[in-house]
Amino acid sequence: MAEPGGAPKVAFKTLGCRLNQAESEKALEGLGARGFDLAHAGEQPDVVVINTCTVTRESTASSRRLIRKTAEQHPGATVVVTGCYAVSNPEEVAAIPGVDLVVHNDDKDRIAELVAGVPAVRRLPLTVRPAPQERLRTRVAIKAQTGCDEWCTFCIIPRTRGPLRSYPAEELVADVRRQVDRGVREVVLTGVHLGKYGEDAGERDGLARLVERLTAIDGLLRLRISSVLPVQVTPALVERVRDDPKVCRHLHVPLQAGDDQVLERMHRPYRIAQFLDRVEHAAAEIPGLGLSTDIIVGFPGETAEQFGRTLEVTERVGFSKLHVFRYSQRPGTPAAELPDQLPEPEKKARARELIALGARLRRAFHEAHVGERLEVLVEGDGDGVAEGTSDNYIKVRFAGGPELADRLVAVRGLRADNEGMEGQLEEEPAA
Repeated sequence: MAEPGGAPKVAFKTLGCRLNQAESEKALEGLGARGFDLAHAGEQPDVVVINTCTVTRESTASSRRLIRKTAEQHPGATVVVTGCYAVSNPEEVAAIPGVDLVVHNDDKDRIAELVAGVPAVRRLPLTVRPAPQERLRTRVAIKAQTGCDEWCTFCIIPRTRGPLRSYPAEELVADVRRQVDRGVREVVLTGVHLGKYGEDAGERDGLARLVERLTAIDGLLRLRISSVLPVQVTPALVERVRDDPKVCRHLHVPLQAGDDQVLERMHRPYRIAQFLDRVEHAAAEIPGLGLSTDIIVGFPGETAEQFGRTLEVTERVGFSKLHVFRYSQRPGTPAAELPDQLPEPEKKARARELIALGARLRRAFHEAHVGERLEVLVEGDGDGVAEGTSDNYIKVRFAGGPELADRLVAVRGLRADNEGMEGQLEEEPAA
């Protein structure tokens, strides 16, 4: 809670995707401009904003648990819930004891205004001021677009996020400039369907052009691109990643399954030949490219042979990181009504096998960078060990102190492991 004469405190709890992270960051800016300071460890917040997820049954359950736990831990705080769970089940969220305000996804840009209108918040000693420099993460996510028009059979997101909507490039340029002025060195460009940026306005290769405009901003050191579908890994986008030193050498391209029949049942807008063509072209053009992906195991009707093809594709691509999900029946989606739902033990067994393959591939990717020079954005330190992330998304640990925080430094890779690698600081190539 606010100390006598001090600013009121706000805390954020964010689940799910990078888009949620971007929206939480934006809400912190807005609430900071209205007089809130960010609550740190050990401080009791006056307001808690919970940004929820509902992409799977497990994430919905996690969101419910987090809301209840937060309300119990902070009985004197105003509890605000937003995100996809708040959209899909607003009455259920509002009925949880301790919840004071439920904010729809479409109203997230107004969250500071809506929170300020809560009676308990109106009584706080708030003062309009410039937004503070504090932020939730070293790298800041920027929302370039929202909405989705794919309607995959396992996914509820088109219902919770609505149709495709891209933010104007001028607005995004101004947003990134403001982040750079706040001291941000790396920006993550994100969206529900980022690869379709500009398509709602009839633009082709809009994402590649947006990237070019953003990296022209003085003071921005790195731009990271979040998830794009393989059909959107276009030659123009590959050229931007290859030729622009500010663009991180990492692409997250969801696979979901390595078999065309499974992809058809999922209603995915690509097939395996196209997936391989796009990602292998990108890997050939961009030395050291990190390729991460999402895979769902145990989709209804998935046979052992079809799962085997997923293993084969995964091995062939050599992904640097896998995000493995066991299929779960999400109420309100077509896949939940499909026949041949797989038993949970079989889904768990397939997930274990794929996770083991992913760990081996990840270790191999790390080992390929032993002896290499990596540019690392330092995100934290403790006991004389600094930690950060390379542009191709390797977690790197090396001897260093707090003076390196938020700096982009050069580190030589020494030893690789499953989590990342140990390195040695060589120089500080950028401020």
